[in-house]
Amino acid sequence: MRIKEAYKIFGLAQGTELNEVKKRYRQLMMRVHPDANTAGKNYRYNAQEINHAYAVLKKKLSAGSENALEGEEKSQSKEKRRGTWNAPVNVNAYRNREILHYAEDAAGAVLGSFCIAEGKYLWTVEEDFPLFLLSLYHCSKQLLDEIDASSGEKAAPINRNRIQAELTYLLAQQFIDGAALLKEFAKEEKDDKDEIYYIAAMLEPSNKTVSLETGEMLYPSKIRQHKLYLKNQSGQELGYLSFSDDRLYYIVVPLFEKKRVQVRVQTAERQPDKTKRNAGGYQNLHLWLKLCSENTVHMPENMNLQIEQLLKKYKQ
Repeated sequence: MRIKEAYKIFGLAQGTELNEVKKRYRQLMMRVHPDANTAGKNYRYNAQEINHAYAVLKKKLSAGSENALEGEEKSQSKEKRRGTWNAPVNVNAYRNREILHYAEDAAGAVLGSFCIAEGKYLWTVEEDFPLFLLSLYHCSKQLLDEIDASSGEKAAPINRNRIQAELTYLLAQQFIDGAALLKEFAKEEKDDKDEIYYIAAMLEPSNKTVSLETGEMLYPSKIRQHKLYLKNQSGQELGYLSFSDDRLYYIVVPLFEKKRVQVRVQTAERQPDKTKRNAGGYQNLHLWLKLCSENTVHMPENMNLQIEQLLKKYKQ
């Protein structure tokens, strides 16, 4: 989309500053949102077009470009190839998913969310992560609803909830490229041969009696319910690996499950102050990850096959 077209959609003059663009964006999204739209307030452009225009204007104005029109033909061609959402695509994903967006009123209050695009788009940091998870929930719900409709009966709620949680996790793995995202979420450290990624992590202990020495080495024990459990040198299981950023659970743990990384874990020098009420029982850790070379990676079972087997189990 061209800058001129974006301003036209917003009904603003070219050169309007970013704060005015944001204000107009909120007004338009409130106007076209299905829950807020009323008779006589229809707008000639839909939410998807408005959101696309806002992304174009925000990118250009935030960068402070002196020549906002430069290179637009190249950008426009790239957008046409990728579709309506500027993100990589996993063509082998089991099912399309929604790209959701928040709608806000003029005061910035969230009205809800709605779909602005649909496809097999990978998650990028530009997409709100809770909305990404919500899109996967919608996708998994649709799959199970289709099975219920074809069979003419609904599964017990406890069974459906369990299956849907696992299905949502499998779908997330199809739309998250953990190896690529490490460069955005971890600190890269290079040695003579390999690229090492460092992440500040935590140990969620199995019980409050766990006590670790500074610099003590910990080792992977097993993966249970998509959590990596750690043990000490004597083999005692201590708890599972945790992160302050929830997004890392969906980036790092699947790399362990697919045997795509080698790991080194060490207790950190600085630990939470146990005298503070909100300190909790966790222990701070240093986590280093090294991506395995292609010839050492054990190929995981095809994800679509895992999804098919899970859906088959739901049918039974």
